[in-house]
Parts: sequence; C-alpha cells; structure tokens
Amino acid sequence: MEDVNIGAIAVWVHVLLILLIYPTQGKFHQWGNGDESVVKLDFKNVDPQNDNFLRFKRETSSGFNVTTDSNMQHRVTSNKFVIPDTNHTQAVVHWSGKGSDVLFVLTREQQAFRVVDSTFWRSSDYGKTFQKIAFDSDAVLDMIYKSTTDSGRKKMIVTDCTNKRLYLSSDEGLTWSRMDVPFPPDTLVIHPTEPGWMLGFSLFDMQLFVSSNYGRNWTLLHEHVMQNFFWAVEAEDENKFTVHMEITDYLAFSEYKACIAPACTDITVDKSLGTIDPFSLLVRNEYIFIKKTEPDQHNPELYVSYKRGPFRKTYFPLNVHPRDFLIVDANQNQVFVAADHEENLVTLYLSEPTGQFFVPTLENIVSDQESGWFQLEIDLYEVKGIPGTYISNQYFIPDPKGDQVSERTFITFDKGGNWRLLEPPAELKPGCKNPQRCSLNLHQTYSKNKLNIPGIVSKPEAPGLILAHGRVGESLYNGVQARVFISRDGGLSWKQAPFMGYYHLNILDQGGVITAILQDDRTNSVYYSIDEGSTWYSHEFTDKPMIVDGVLNEPGINTLMVSVYGRLSEKGNRQMVQLNFTDVFTRKCSDVDYQIWTVFEKGCILGRKMQYHRRSAEAKCYNGRDYKRPTISSTCLCSNEDYECDYGYELTDTVNKICTRADWFDENLIKLNCKGGQAYNKSQGYRKVAADRCVGGVENSDKYRPIVAMCPVFPPTGLRLSVTKSVFPTGERIAFSLSQAKGSEYVTSYTWSFGDGQNVTVTGLTNSAQNTHTYMKAGKYNVSVTASNSGGQASCYITISIEDMLKAVYLELPWGSQVGQRTLLRASLFGDHLNDFGLVHYVWKFGDKYKEEPYLTWTPATSHNYNRTGEYSVSVEAVNAVGSVKREMTINVYEEVATVQLKLTGNFQSVNKGTFLSRSATSDLLAIELSKILHLSPKRLIVTIPSNTKSNIVDVTILPPETRGLSIKQVLSEIQDKVQGQEVVFTLLTDAENTVAAISVKVIHSQDIPSPNSPVPWNVVTPPSSSHNEDTPTSVNTNISVIVGVSVTIAVFIIVGISIAIYRRRKVKKDHRYSLIMNRSQLPKTDDEEDFMDDDDFIEGIDEYLDGDDNTDGSSNIVINTGRHPTLVMMTGGRHSNSPDNTSIC
Repeated sequence: MEDVNIGAIAVWVHVLLILLIYPTQGKFHQWGNGDESVVKLDFKNVDPQNDNFLRFKRETSSGFNVTTDSNMQHRVTSNKFVIPDTNHTQAVVHWSGKGSDVLFVLTREQQAFRVVDSTFWRSSDYGKTFQKIAFDSDAVLDMIYKSTTDSGRKKMIVTDCTNKRLYLSSDEGLTWSRMDVPFPPDTLVIHPTEPGWMLGFSLFDMQLFVSSNYGRNWTLLHEHVMQNFFWAVEAEDENKFTVHMEITDYLAFSEYKACIAPACTDITVDKSLGTIDPFSLLVRNEYIFIKKTEPDQHNPELYVSYKRGPFRKTYFPLNVHPRDFLIVDANQNQVFVAADHEENLVTLYLSEPTGQFFVPTLENIVSDQESGWFQLEIDLYEVKGIPGTYISNQYFIPDPKGDQVSERTFITFDKGGNWRLLEPPAELKPGCKNPQRCSLNLHQTYSKNKLNIPGIVSKPEAPGLILAHGRVGESLYNGVQARVFISRDGGLSWKQAPFMGYYHLNILDQGGVITAILQDDRTNSVYYSIDEGSTWYSHEFTDKPMIVDGVLNEPGINTLMVSVYGRLSEKGNRQMVQLNFTDVFTRKCSDVDYQIWTVFEKGCILGRKMQYHRRSAEAKCYNGRDYKRPTISSTCLCSNEDYECDYGYELTDTVNKICTRADWFDENLIKLNCKGGQAYNKSQGYRKVAADRCVGGVENSDKYRPIVAMCPVFPPTGLRLSVTKSVFPTGERIAFSLSQAKGSEYVTSYTWSFGDGQNVTVTGLTNSAQNTHTYMKAGKYNVSVTASNSGGQASCYITISIEDMLKAVYLELPWGSQVGQRTLLRASLFGDHLNDFGLVHYVWKFGDKYKEEPYLTWTPATSHNYNRTGEYSVSVEAVNAVGSVKREMTINVYEEVATVQLKLTGNFQSVNKGTFLSRSATSDLLAIELSKILHLSPKRLIVTIPSNTKSNIVDVTILPPETRGLSIKQVLSEIQDKVQGQEVVFTLLTDAENTVAAISVKVIHSQDIPSPNSPVPWNVVTPPSSSHNEDTPTSVNTNISVIVGVSVTIAVFIIVGISIAIYRRRKVKKDHRYSLIMNRSQLPKTDDEEDFMDDDDFIEGIDEYLDGDDNTDGSSNIVINTGRHPTLVMMTGGRHSNSPDNTSIC
C-alpha cells in the first residue's frame, strides 16, 4: 500500500511539473462534462471591491418604467424552502430531464480539492418542496450524472469518490442502489447514444475505466491517462465505442491514442505523430486537435485531423507567431480559433473545411489568461439560435500618441466575414461626447473573471433574444453607469432596461418571460418582462432580503418557473425560492399570436435565408412546454459577402473586395495535400466561407472560381533522421524515423542506405517516415537517406554502432588462491560473434568484506589479496553497451599452494586450440591423467593452458590435502621424480599424432620459493590498477554497479570538474562510451604498481579502447573518485542502454 501511495504521489508531482512547464495548456477540470442540466453554485462572500468600475454596482432601479405587481390580479407566485445545512459552501443543482418536474440539489463542502461533507435533496414539484435522501451513513457525495439516452432518461448516478462508490437510481431518484467500484470515480462520461456505457476516470491514479451496465462492472481501459478523453462522435467515428485519449509518458510529454472499448483495440489514426503537448487533445465533431512543440522550438504548433485522417500542421499567417490556441467553435464545416501571439495580441481566425489553413477575422481581442487557470479565455460570445452570429470585444487605442487602451464591442452575422460596432439605442446616442464614435459596448468574459460582472445571455429556444450588461459610449469603461440591454432581433438593435446595476438574467418560456435579480447584494425583488423588454414589472418574492447566489431554470427554458438559490446572511441560512410566472398570463398562445421573423435585414446569413415563428411582443400569452417553434430556411444566391480572402492573401480594397497576395506568403513553406504532377483547384485569392451554403450567383465568376493547376513540386529540405539510441545489439530490429521540414512529399523518392550494402527506395514521405533494419554483424554504420524530386534533393545521415550481445561469461582461477598472495581471476566471454562485443568493462566482487563493493576493470582479469583462509563467493559481471552477463563461483583460499611449469613435447601445439572451451576441456583431461600418475585426487590439481597456441608449456598448481595425504612438498618432489623418469605421459589426447609427454619441470612458486614480481600467465592482460587488499579500502558507489565513486563537496566537485573537462577535451574520443577518472594525488606508488605501469603506460592502456575523433556528444556525466583506485564512469549505453534520441538534421 505504501508503494502505491508513493507511486501516485510521484505521478502527481510529475503532473504538477507539467503544469509548470506548460502554463497555457487547457482547463484542468470541467463541471458536469459540459451538461447544461448540471449547474454548480459557490456561496461567495459579498465584500466591497475597490474598483472604480464597480462604483455603480449597488445602484438599483429608481422605479422609473417599472410597475410593481403587488396590486395586480395576475402576478408571480413564490414558494420558499429552507435548507438546514448551513455550513456547506457549494451546491450542485440538477434537472432530471426534459418534461420532468424532478429537481436535485447536492450541497457539499470541499477541502483540498476533495468533498468532505454533503447532503442530497430531491424535489418532485420543480423546487417547490424538497425531501432529503438518505444514503450510507459514511457517504460523501461528489457529483450527479444522468443518462443521455431516451431509454435511460430516468436513470441517475451519484458518485462518492471518498469511499469508491456509485449510487444508481432507475426511477428519477426515488430509490437508490449502491455499487462499489475499483477506483475513485472523480469523473464519469456517459456515452451520448449507447445506454449503460460510460467512462470512469480516477484523477489521482490517472486510470480510465469503462462500464457497459451503468457502472455495475468496470474494466480498466488504459493507464497513465490525462484528463483529455472523449467518446466517439456519431457519424464521424466508424465504431461507436471508440475512445479518444491522451496518454502521458511522465516526461512532460503525452501521446494521442484511440481504441475501441472495452478491450481497447488500438485504432490510432496517425501513429507517426509522436509526442504531443500535455492537456492539448480536443475532439470536436469531424476534427481532432492537438498541440505539439518541436525540440528546437519554444512555441507549440496546432495540428488537426480532419474526418479521422492523418494529423496535419495548421497554417497561420507567417508574419505572426502563435504561442497558444483556443478552439472557439468547430461546426458548420469550419473551425473558429483564437490564437495568442508573441506579439502580445490575440487574433480570431477562420479555417476552410479541413481546418488546416486559417485567415484572420478580428485582431486585438480582449483576453484573460490568468483567470482561466491554464487556458486562454477571450471576450467572444456565440449568440444562440442565430447561426454565425458572434459578439466580441476588441482593444482600441483612440489616440495613437497616448497610452490609453479602450474596449469596444463588435458583432458579426456571417461568422467573422464582416464585423460592425453595436448600434446603441437611439435615445442614448445624443448623450455621447462624439456621436460619430458612439456605440453599445458589452461586458463579457474578462469582466466576469476580473469584476464578477454577469455575461451575455441567449438561448437557442428563443432565437433573436439577447440579454447583456453594458454601457453606451466610445468604450466599455467610460464612467457611465452600467445598464441591462436587450435585443430581440439578434443584435441589430438594442433597448435599455429601466434599472441599473448587475443582475442575474434569465429567459423563460422560450422567450415569453425575461427576469432580472440583483447580484451580490441583498434583495427580495425580481424584475420581469413579458414583452421582450418593452415593459417591466417587479415582484417581492420573500419578506426578508437575501443574498442571491444563483438563479436557475431548466436548460430547455420551456417552463414558466425559475429557482432562486441564496442565503439570508454570510454565515448561512440557505434557502431556495421557486418563482412561478404561470399566473401572470391568462391564456396559452394560439396561431394568431405568432409572426414570421426574418433574421438580418438583408435576409441572408451564410447563404441561407432564415425565418422563425415567434410570439408577437404585444401578445399576452405563454408558449408552454409543448410549443415547437417552426423554422423556415431557403438557399440564397452567392454574393461578394459570401467570400473571404484565402490563406496567403489580404484584403486591400474593402469596397470592391479585392484580395492580393500577402508579402509574407511563401508557397514553398506550405505542405499542400496534393500529389505533384497531378491537377488541383488553385485559389485565385478567394474562398467561400466554409459555413456558407449559397449557390449560383458570383460562384462561377472568373474572380472567385479557382483555376486548374498542376500541383507544384518543391525541393525537399530539413530532413531529420532519428533512432531511439546510438548503440544496438546484432539481430535487433532497429526502427528509424524520418521527417521533412519543407518541400513536396508525395512525389519525392526517399533512398535509404543502411551502410551494410542494403538500399531501399520508397516514394512518398508517408511511406518512408518509418523504416526498420536488422544488422547481423557488429560495427559502425552510416545510415543515410536521400530525398529527391524534380525540384531538387537533400540528404541526411546518422551513425550507429552495432555490438554483439553478451551470451555468457566464464570465470577462471588459474593459480588457485593463497593467503597473503595475489589471487588471479580472469573472465572469458561468449557470444554469437567473438571479439565483436565493443567496449566491455567488468564488475568484480570478491566475497570478503568488499562483497558489497564492486571493483571495475577494463580487462578480463584482476587480482585480489585474501588475508584469511576459507571459502569465498566470487562473481564477475561483464557489461557492454547492449547488455550484461554475470557468473559466480566458489573458491577456497589456502595457507599454502605451489605452482610448477611443465614443458611438453612439441606435438602439444596441435592439441591447444586457444579457445576457452578447448583449453578448459584439455585442462580437465590433463588434471585427471596427472592425478592418476601421482596417485592424487584431481581436485588437488589446477592445470592452466595458455591461449597462445604456439606454446607447449602448462602450469600445474598443487593444492593442500583436505585431511590426510601427501603434502605439497611431497607432491612437488613426486612430480620432479616422475618427469625425470619420463613417466609423465598423456595418451588420451586424441588429436595428437603420438602421446604427449612432459620433458622438463620448473617450480615457479612454493613455500620455499617466493612468487615473482609479475606472475602473469600467458593469456592474461594485466589490469591497469593495483591489486585489491583487505587493508586497502576502495571508494565505491554500491547503488549503481556501473558507476563507482564517492560524492565530495560542491567546491571540490567544481574544481576537479574543470580539470576533468580539460582532460576530456584532450584525451576522450568521439565514439567511446566511458571515462576513466582518477585522483592521482591520492594514489601512492608501490613497487608492484611500478612493475604494472608507469604514467605513460596508464594513458596508453586506455587509448587502445578509443577511436580517433573528438567526443561531441555533449555529455556532462562526471564522477569524482577520492579513493586509491581508478573509477570507471559509463557515459552512454550500458547494462540497459536507453539513451536519448540519436538524431541527425540536414
């Protein structure tokens, strides 16, 4: 359990680091997954704000043009419900569904981003009365979800993350069943069309689960999932159970993945995409968006997949440099994007149907990055019910010589094709200082985030009706009192409400009623209008004024009821008041009460003439729940207004709408999605607005009709060839990645040369972006790619090293082991191809008090002094850049051993093959035969055969008896006698022409004869180090067997590091993967060491492993050793080599 918690904490430390690295990468959490039937309310304290823009905030109506309904026969009725839980600071209000009177209220308290207490209420009369629902005594409820399908419309789910539970109701909350789940359900995403299917997400564990039976059973879909995951889009994804998700690699990068639930069968559309920026995945209709920052860039680029095709880079004007993006809208076959630029401006852009090429539509948009918590937020509002209508605020500098910046409000009716200032009410225009520059300016996102001013309100069920707060003048903040403004014709004209201040604004009965209740101050009055703002009434809904935290009505706005949620004081006394406007009307509307309204004065918007049935403003009747608004649309002829400048062109004549080629436009920098040599429709600088549906008219004129041209062929440039590491084992399938920065791709041929005589030519970058190759022979290879087409060619290469995998290592003790004398150990390597292992180092452990402290050598031999007799476990691990092997053996250390040299007859050279297996087998046979001649146990003899195949001398080491038997001195005498008597003859060596006999003997080591200064057998290379001794401690880092050393103080590190850098610059070569660093001042000279090497020998001993080029890998890995022995530092490669990408750019 502790390991799990530590791992989870590590994951979240990683996520927080990502948020610091990518500070503008999208919202962290979204309430209710965008479900309008779920509304979260926060109970905020009403504190005076020190902002001069809010000095009129608390002013209310003077009563002018407002009639109280207290004496009216037909007036509003109200019902109050007091909620006993006074300590909760949040409430989640949820409507059961269309046509239902069931309403839920979940009150809760949060601490450290977790709910710690909650209460659940249910109303069956649309909020008139509530009943408290009892769950388990320890239940802590977080969120409410409902089924999105008709068959499951009465099914509700409540989550309990604290206890890992779900509560399911199939009867709109009358009864509930508990389900324990294997994860904390922080977020549920209900499938939009399939009953019972849902995704469950654990925020802390970053795990995504799937259920097909309303949460009763769950299957882990994927781990390491970011918060960006999406169900399939109907009519866009082939499989309705497709899940789009963003997977993190814990290294500040993510990857896009798509799979089919529940088995998560991979169907990712474009696996060549590579890593993407965290929190950047977004799925909208036929588009999938991601952001990607290349290694050599500091700004992200936006990529789009259109209709689930490959991801393509998007293009913005090349004279600006976007650094963040906000997808505003992605419907009507067009993408609306806001981009924040390095030039400190935010611009709105529109795309063509594929979402790849963007042209600006409005610059200097008012934006707010701070309040959106890692997301760009802008002052842009889409008017509901009128397609293509948007309202936006723009920064404006009235005096170019001054530093004053103002904000003005613009509106477009054709999705950004044309923008205009809002026309103020005619009666207010004379009050402007400059009537020519007078306009209506509205508060939007920035005002809401910074000043808590309510935003614009419109509903698709009430087309043309818009409610907003604003001011009339030359700018938004002009010192004039803020008022409520209403438009009933989609923003063409506006009228002013007769009260001042900031209000909760709501639309009821599909536009039949407008309500306004004062925000952030105590009130008990509601202002309402039943004729779209022409006349206003007031109603007191409680005896005592209350602080109103929210005014909520059903998302479909087809009822005449609204719920006012608030409290009587700062400390609590929560209550909900239901306002019912049904009695205000005397009848339901009939056909004679409706009229046909045509949108926009010219009659056509985006190529269509839109007409709606709506209630006449003078009719005193209500629409009712069952009212279905008829809509009439017809297609228009194309005109100039239906076209815009294409990408790479700018509008230079607004009267005649002339677009000319921009100075920054370079076709060579654009990757056209056409194949060179084939024809395509080339723009003349104009394109029809993607969302436009007009036909005929100017559509076929020479000005707007594209011309047929051949796809241009541009020379390829900026090739990048990369692999995951620089060293690979023989036989491994190596994956190469190729990318191209500029130039044509479809007709370009790419010739791969792998450096081993094999060449491959492929046409098209898509087919050549990924390639694999296998090398069966060790060595260095230059892998190159040449891209060529009719426009030119480019080449790129990369160098990789291939080494054999180590298959086995064998350990030998050629002379035995004696107390106080050097014990020689040597290793022999085995693999598929001998001597192709590359640079190998050896990690030794001797089994005495240094058994936890490895000792490293460059050569396959070392020596060690044992001060005590006994049995020791000795091991060696051989390590190269592609792997490692290990061998252990048990040795005995004796008080006395002796060694003699036997000179054999010349035909022994035909027996000695020089290989380890040959020498080992022959040694065993010789030991057995010699033991028979001497009448000894074979265990007392060690026969060592040199690797030099021309030698006919072998060593025989004599070990002491275990209990009784001949002494070493007696055995020595016996051998000498037998040799002199020509009795040492070996007859079982089958490869010899005749028997092999010993012709002479020489004692080279015994108790009476001291060992020589350099007792090195013929097949052993002396290691460049002193021998180990138990009284000579080494400084070894035991945490990593490949890096040995002891940390020193920072000051010493810096000083010695500089010296090492100078040494590396002079001595270290390009392709070696190791460094030998030694503190020479602390390495005393000994007689034995002087026999081993001098200073020059020390350097030469290393150079034999190195190549001839300077090292340019930029590695800064340095380990300082303060002990007596050299320290080996592995720079790249290693036991499990996983170095950064090896990349070449040409």
